[in-house]
Amino acid sequence: MTDRPASSRRTRRTRYAARGLAVVLAASGLAACGGGDDGIPVVNLYGGAAAAGFDKIIADCNAQADGAYRIVGNLLPSDADGQREQLVRRLAAKDDGLDLIGMDVVWTAEFAEAGWVREITGAAKEAAEEGTLEPTIATAEWKDKLYGIPKHTNVQLLWYRKSLVPTPPTTWDEMIDMAKQLKADGKPYEIGFTGSQYEGYVVGFNTILSSYGGTLVNDESTQATVDGKTVDALALIKKFATSGVASASLSNSQEPEVFAQMQQGRAAFILNWPYVLSAMRDAGSGDPKSQEVYDDLGYAPYPSVVEGETPKVTLGGMNYGISTYSKHPRETLDAAMCLRTPEHQLQTALEAGDPPVAEAVYTEPEFTEAYPQGQDMLTELQVASSRPISPLYQNISTIVSTTLSPPAQIQPEQTARQLKSSIQDALEGKGILP
Repeated sequence: MTDRPASSRRTRRTRYAARGLAVVLAASGLAACGGGDDGIPVVNLYGGAAAAGFDKIIADCNAQADGAYRIVGNLLPSDADGQREQLVRRLAAKDDGLDLIGMDVVWTAEFAEAGWVREITGAAKEAAEEGTLEPTIATAEWKDKLYGIPKHTNVQLLWYRKSLVPTPPTTWDEMIDMAKQLKADGKPYEIGFTGSQYEGYVVGFNTILSSYGGTLVNDESTQATVDGKTVDALALIKKFATSGVASASLSNSQEPEVFAQMQQGRAAFILNWPYVLSAMRDAGSGDPKSQEVYDDLGYAPYPSVVEGETPKVTLGGMNYGISTYSKHPRETLDAAMCLRTPEHQLQTALEAGDPPVAEAVYTEPEFTEAYPQGQDMLTELQVASSRPISPLYQNISTIVSTTLSPPAQIQPEQTARQLKSSIQDALEGKGILP
């Protein structure tokens, strides 16, 4: 998308919000019923309600609704697995107390296939997709239908020490070679990567696999698609893990550990989310060592696996789903569109650190000031990849993180065969999860 003058962007956003609050609802075919004790329909939001500053966004939308509905934020467990478990139990029981569901981007296919969330169609679909980064829309689709409204997104970047690395590497091979030279020179050299047996490792592996052009399952989620590109991805992880420049705690590293490797001065490079910049700045306010690292902190796009080829970095984020069992889906859709207007996406990015899905926000002065790394993020987001889109994603994720752990023990050809067999068994309902 090309940049627009500020006045044009404001006009467009105003039109966008209006469609979400009025015209969209009339055309969506969703009918409302039910309400609170005062007759105002209550939209119960589960997912993302506890984010910093989000209570102000809820209050703003309630004021804009002017009695048409009232959004109530409800708490979920802090971890994604706990959130999913609670939502799945209640949706499976057809609980009509859930209206608006904050879905992790990897839940869409599962929730849609189970019939727990409504398809978004017509003018509502157009409004949800207008100005939204295309790869984030793909995370909200299942079988070519839209079941989620993208709310916020995320991608990892390369973080490095500018005093050690005057020019950041553009490929994995170059990064490994630079780290080896730093090690030989007796300087901090480690490369931080989330190699623990958990979802963060799946994200890192998926980025490498997608960058080679590989996938794990077909579009219909009926066949495992593990092939030579998977072998290439596994070979790169093996090379890195045994290179002598990976963190000694690679197989136990999650995001906080990777951050600490940079913060404590051991790492020259880390692959991590955009929060690193603000978190290092905040840590520096009370710790001279963190301040030293912050002053020396550089950022760049994620390194390519093949020189000259753009990496396909894995998306994080959240989509809004409209519960099939909601008593008032019309108001719930209205509320969802209000909560994720470009203005509210900007507010969420500034207060909660959740990057927007609306491309225009990346040129807003407030955003560019708070996110100097924003253009690198946008470059990645425009061509980003999704994790396997499948109703069985949770099973696939467990298989991947287990089969590939620990990274140093990967045997590319053998591990690929095991991965293919285990994923195919899962797709066919066979076997036992690791």
